Amino acid sequence: MKNRGFELSNNRVLFSVLIFALCFGMTLTSYGQAVVSIQPTTLAAPEVGEQLTVNIDITGGKAVAGYQVSVAFDPAVLSYVSATDAGYFPSGAYTVRLQNDQDITLVAAALEGTATETAGTLATLTFEVLQPNPFRSLQLTDVILANADATAQAVQWADVQGHWNDEPLNGAPPEETVMLPNYPNPFNPETWIPYRLAAPAEVTLTIYSADGQLVRTLGLGHQATGVYQSKSRAAYWDGRNALGEPVASGLYFYTFTAGDFTATDKMLILK
Repeated sequence: MKNRGFELSNNRVLFSVLIFALCFGMTLTSYGQAVVSIQPTTLAAPEVGEQLTVNIDITGGKAVAGYQVSVAFDPAVLSYVSATDAGYFPSGAYTVRLQNDQDITLVAAALEGTATETAGTLATLTFEVLQPNPFRSLQLTDVILANADATAQAVQWADVQGHWNDEPLNGAPPEETVMLPNYPNPFNPETWIPYRLAAPAEVTLTIYSADGQLVRTLGLGHQATGVYQSKSRAAYWDGRNALGEPVASGLYFYTFTAGDFTATDKMLILK
């Protein structure tokens, strides 16, 4: 799926692009990479004719003052409905949407200051479902994060199928330990939980049901400093409990522990 250029036809869009170029197109700096990913908001796969809503989430962001996110989709599977800034900037944002039949790009700049949270939702996109299995259609094709001083932050991004824009961080050791979004999500029956280790650590993944019951504990052992994102290196769950039985469809939580670092996120099994 190719990302096609946008035709800019009005002054508002031109003005927005000029703002973006002034704020975002500068020097790349390293702050420990942020991660941007697509996360479905529905707890059930939408049927044909229903709407699919997804969030563009960020983790590991530091003093973000603006962003550009581009999402490509198959127009035979999804029809674009709307896209909105999700209020990641506490003071509000100036936002512009650029779109064509196969792409939607959302550009936003904080009206004042920077985001105070390292994690949150940048934007929310809504589509109408034209064919079954709509998650396969979505793909992040470009992400830029900007600081208040007009420098671009280092950033990685992944879609719901686990496609990463850059791996493994050009061979450099991670600057911080972080758990990344699992992929695919939703899934059936298996999923991978990628992570990075800034220092050697004993790594454990614990999975809980939505009501807090322990489902499975995966002891990954002592892991060296490095990037564990590909399917051959990421933590893996086969969708089974401690007795080896397949678990039911629904929402689950996973807690990643590496030394003193702990993080928790959610995942969805759809059968």
